Amino acid sequence: MLIDLKRGEVKHSDIGQMNMYLNYFSKEENVEDDKEPIGIILTAEKDHVMVEYALGSITNNLFVSKYQLHLPDREELENKLKDLLG
Repeated sequence: MLIDLKRGEVKHSDIGQMNMYLNYFSKEENVEDDKEPIGIILTAEKDHVMVEYALGSITNNLFVSKYQLHLPDREELENKLKDLLG
């Protein structure tokens, strides 16, 4: 798993760079029976439309997500889990 932490807004060039790293890692670092690497870009700001188009034809497992500076309190986390689990 390759992780890139961006302090500002993610750019299309950041996504292309991570895709290149994933291609390199898959070809040069993976050994037999390894699964394909996963790339995660954590960013302070995320333009959903730009990310959608930048990831459009990439076949690698590459994800972009906005991070939070503060963790939610316990009650908020429990409520989110209940919502997710139905």
